[in-house]
Amino acid sequence: MLLTKDKKIRFNELEKRAIQRNRVREFYFASGNYSGAEMAEMLVVALSDIARFCRRYEPPFIASISKTGNVGLRFPTKD
Repeated sequence: MLLTKDKKIRFNELEKRAIQRNRVREFYFASGNYSGAEMAEMLVVALSDIARFCRRYEPPFIASISKTGNVGLRFPTKD
């Protein structure tokens, strides 16, 4: 599992291919401007959603974590 604040990975084709090839479960913070304390709070709220995502979706996938701790699938897109 990868946790990052770099939300642009899903737009970089080389990085996206690496995620696919290595079957990564990536979660990123929706904004890279949060403080460490804010990210920690968001992560605590999001932990149950993150666990649910890991059970529900086979890797590879990319999901965002919002300021309120909501987790949303970003790649692959839902059909």
